[in-house]
Amino acid sequence: MGPGVIGQLVAAGGAHPRFVRNCLSCHAPGHRQGLMLKAYMGGAPLSPLARQGVTCADCHVRHYQRFGPPLLAYLAAGRVVHNGFTPESDFTRSRFCASCHQFHKSGARLNGVLLENTYNEWRASPYAKRHITCQSCHMPKGRHNFYGIHNRRFVRRALTIHMDLRPDLPGGPLHVRLSVINSGVGHDFPTYTTPKVVVSVRQMCGSKVCPHSMRQIVIGRRISLDLRHQYYDTRLAPGARRTLRYELPQVPAATAVLGQIIVYPDAAYVRFFRAYLAARTLAPDERSLIERALKHDEDSGYVLWNRRQELKPVSIKARVTRRGHARNAKTHSVGQRPYAG
Repeated sequence: MGPGVIGQLVAAGGAHPRFVRNCLSCHAPGHRQGLMLKAYMGGAPLSPLARQGVTCADCHVRHYQRFGPPLLAYLAAGRVVHNGFTPESDFTRSRFCASCHQFHKSGARLNGVLLENTYNEWRASPYAKRHITCQSCHMPKGRHNFYGIHNRRFVRRALTIHMDLRPDLPGGPLHVRLSVINSGVGHDFPTYTTPKVVVSVRQMCGSKVCPHSMRQIVIGRRISLDLRHQYYDTRLAPGARRTLRYELPQVPAATAVLGQIIVYPDAAYVRFFRAYLAARTLAPDERSLIERALKHDEDSGYVLWNRRQELKPVSIKARVTRRGHARNAKTHSVGQRPYAG
């Protein structure tokens, strides 16, 4: 229930009850929370409970009775909480997470694929057959950290990354292969339409990028803000690989090749909030909330992986030889074009 969600709910107000209801069903499913948020939309102060979003009770309380995972796991760890509770095996099953992480079959979809399809992705993966559940990774040993795409260490452990540099003749093309393998994610990486993962290779002239030397690919699923068009879907299914093939001549002043992977967890939200602010007339408090959300999301990106490999300088003789090869060549491959999105 961050400022972005709250700001949109305030803007929707009572005019769009279905929109508000759909948002609250996952972001703040508690009945009392819903009442408090509706009161806030009517001008009342925002209560602490309403700010919390998903609380303990949303998963563990039904009809004033407490439920939890099978009791033996807690007894073995010496952790009996709340004077005991009713054990329920559903807490150890991935299906438990589906109500908020899987759209209904009649939900929004593009190119035949639901916009939120995490549970189905897991069911189709080898992890389901091996009984490795959502909780196994996101709640190991019952911990409620819920790590995901925003946590660098969590994401890095889930991927295998290889970079191979094979220089040609001195001064000739540089052949770099930078591969990303989904070796440890039990669903598509990334699973939702929000994140963007940029894989790039560039030549470095000292501390700066050599001009026109960068190539990059994007891993993610980009859709239009009105949810009507899909521009690409390059996500990695479990076990899948994507490789950036870099083949460019070595820049004479280049001192190194740098491979890099940057994760932008909230890339789609940044696009959305910028458009939202530009297209709407908002009350001061609504605008303040959306601006706070935009600032947070703009700052959420992080460098997942870096590798720098030094290069030998290009001699004058090699430069002359290379120019001769270039004149005689009928074609010249420049590798992949930079990502323009």
